[in-house]
Amino acid sequence: MNLNPSTPQPLYMQIRQMLKNDIQQGRYKPDEQIPTEAELCDIYSVSRITIRKAIEELVREGALTRIPRRGTFVASNKFHNELLSVSGFSEFSHQLGMIPNSRILRSDVIEATEDVARYLRIDAGSPVLELERLMYVNDRPLFYDIAHYSLTRFPDLEKKITTNESTYKILSEDYGTEIVSNDKEIDVIGATKEYAKLLECDIGANLFRILKVAFDAKDEPVHLSTFMCETNRVTLTVHRAKQGQ
Repeated sequence: MNLNPSTPQPLYMQIRQMLKNDIQQGRYKPDEQIPTEAELCDIYSVSRITIRKAIEELVREGALTRIPRRGTFVASNKFHNELLSVSGFSEFSHQLGMIPNSRILRSDVIEATEDVARYLRIDAGSPVLELERLMYVNDRPLFYDIAHYSLTRFPDLEKKITTNESTYKILSEDYGTEIVSNDKEIDVIGATKEYAKLLECDIGANLFRILKVAFDAKDEPVHLSTFMCETNRVTLTVHRAKQGQ
């Protein structure tokens, strides 16, 4: 590769631009692994420090993403998540033309904390199902979710939840409950070591943390969920509604 050491532009910035051009021209496709740092050193005849700085720039820009223990990949095409949508993950996956895939990490019956009780409008100490899951797209975790359901309202729900069965479908068919609206609170946090491992991202990577309370037609809370995803993989959207809707 032709680098020009006599220009004011640092070598790592020249390499950054070359890699970016390769991505834009389709040489490296979304979700495809790029050559290792050692291989890039040979390709560009520069030090590993120079290659690392170029990659760090592209990771910061969102063009590349690091997956621990696997390597560096071209960032996925961003998924669009409509904030006003009441769809669950299964419906979201079907809208993308993909088969939903999730893994239950933990399913426990616990006593509702004061915060959970406040959101679900139940008494603190009431039995709730705490469901912790990873949700995948293209075999890579996209969402990490912790959800709470009142077992007073939905008795035996913990026995009905399965890995890839839509929870919303269970609520509809077994309990006659339909989700019609939701409230969401959104902030951005840095990935802790635990979250980075679960979502296969760098420690400190920016994550959307979205707290959602889903409601039925009677405006009663159905569940509380707190889910997280990388900001460089998901675009949050809000589409305007017509007056009266």
